[in-house]
Amino acid sequence: PLFAAMGDSFSRTASTCWDPEGTASLVRKKKAQRAAINQYTELLNRLEQCQGGQDRDGVLSEIKRADREMMAKQEGKFWAGLQEHADWPPLREKRTRLQVQP
Repeated sequence: PLFAAMGDSFSRTASTCWDPEGTASLVRKKKAQRAAINQYTELLNRLEQCQGGQDRDGVLSEIKRADREMMAKQEGKFWAGLQEHADWPPLREKRTRLQVQP
């Protein structure tokens, strides 16, 4: 296991040297995905706390706005990548439970 971790680290370091632009792009993508996941987590938590009425409608419109923004990024590639993120399935389940369709 230690050697595998060392090889992994060397691979990442070598990749950074050989393709700094690709590495920077990957870092930006991961940061953007994390920001989106945090945004959806916060919005869905707020929706869960709503008692209904205007509060719920307001949060739902914020979620719909976030959906449109995420789906428009990178001609839809960002949204597709977000769906594949390891932290997305619990958000998808919460959306389903709260009856929020993308």
